[in-house]
Amino acid sequence: MKIFLAPLQGMTMAAYRNAFARHFGGIDEYYSPFISTSAGEKVNRLLLKDILPENNESSVKLVPQILGNDGIQFKAFAEDISKLGYSRINWNIGCPFPMVTGKKKGAGILSYPEMIKKVLDTVCSGCSYTITVKMRLGMENPEEGMRVMEVLNEYPLGGVIIHARTGRQMYKGNVDLDAFYELATLCNHEITYNGDIFTYNDFLHIIERFPSVKNFMLGRGALRNPFLPSVIKGNTIELKNKTGIVKAFHDEIFNYYRNRLSGDKHLCDKMKEFWDYMHTHFEQNGKFIKKIRKCNRVSEYVKLVDEIFNSAWIDM
Repeated sequence: MKIFLAPLQGMTMAAYRNAFARHFGGIDEYYSPFISTSAGEKVNRLLLKDILPENNESSVKLVPQILGNDGIQFKAFAEDISKLGYSRINWNIGCPFPMVTGKKKGAGILSYPEMIKKVLDTVCSGCSYTITVKMRLGMENPEEGMRVMEVLNEYPLGGVIIHARTGRQMYKGNVDLDAFYELATLCNHEITYNGDIFTYNDFLHIIERFPSVKNFMLGRGALRNPFLPSVIKGNTIELKNKTGIVKAFHDEIFNYYRNRLSGDKHLCDKMKEFWDYMHTHFEQNGKFIKKIRKCNRVSEYVKLVDEIFNSAWIDM
């Protein structure tokens, strides 16, 4: 069984991945936030900064992810990425955000299986890397995903990750486990389940429903409870130690951005994203997160965080 950390744009960057691996563990592979392809003879190296080996610790097994719908552009990026030492590259055809799907990228391309075939014809030809795919059930409905899977089955992919929602759902509503089962059954490649694993009981429900699935991707669930991947792997952490571990993790992330972002508001806004996921385990009444969201001064932020860690109610 393998556990993967899903990419969340703006959150799971190299510094976050490194700190997560050091303080929590439990993750077999970390997927980078997508690198969007662009036209041009050369790939801008700044676009690859987050995945450069010198920015990622050796304990972090990283799978770079590419977003795009042009095979030639994709292959140019993939070849440059493979030269950095990466043998597996993930194609994102699951991002549900309208600014992406409206360009027939991410989940938006799921309505156009012929476009997917055209991309794969190019990127799977004479390549030195293995392509994996992260997708949704479809953009509008699961029938789209079934047609896409028939295309994916024609190529030598290294695996398919399926988020059990449509692109139109984004992250709303329930995962469709029946549709996931039908799509996974059709797939000839190794399957990874993704979607709404927030607790250990959620995980148990999924493995009971799909006993043949051995790979699981956690996204929001791992950011909300970073101990969850390790717990799934059978490790136990005493409650009395959890607050100190989370504080050390927080402090590392905070100090990283404190040394790189200019202005109190910029830093506070970045840390608000951190607490949007984490706060539910540290308070019962929601007062802390309300104060954090209004905070624009670092001195005030540090005081609030010290208070929550010193009087934490933690439930992870």
